[in-house]
Amino acid sequence: MPRRGLVQVYTGSGKGKTTAAWGLALRAVGAGCKVAVVQFLKPQESSEVKAAKSIPNLSIYGKSRPYDARLDQRESAELREDSRRDFGIASVLIASSDYDMVVLDEMNIVLEYGFVTCEEMLDVLRDRPDHTEVVLTGRYAPNWLIEAADLVTEMKEIKHPANGGVQARKGIEF
Repeated sequence: MPRRGLVQVYTGSGKGKTTAAWGLALRAVGAGCKVAVVQFLKPQESSEVKAAKSIPNLSIYGKSRPYDARLDQRESAELREDSRRDFGIASVLIASSDYDMVVLDEMNIVLEYGFVTCEEMLDVLRDRPDHTEVVLTGRYAPNWLIEAADLVTEMKEIKHPANGGVQARKGIEF
């Protein structure tokens, strides 16, 4: 019997949402699955992306303009345009049946900003092939997405070195 793909959400103010999704993507590829990762609102090419480019059965999509996660940039026409374009790519990848898993990294921020509507996202999730796992990351997962998901994990920040002045470190935070 073919396995049923679920909807997973990693959200919250704590560190580790993207890291958890990348770990899951690597696990899936190691098990023989085909995985696509679509990154939204990423200001630079991360170390995960650099490493993943050489991994068979793992495809990476999405490119954004410079973005500062510390700022609310929901009024940016450029970020809206990038997000809409990348959501179109994600929608096609999910609907294609070609992928066992599609990770939508920072999709929750895109939803929070209103760059993609509730209806659009729910349509994509509802119409996905039965075997396709969809993973959404980012702060501010909306309640309707939490209700629609099969698995939701909230990362809670208790202590973070950035609060003590430690800058983001290559290979650790990006």
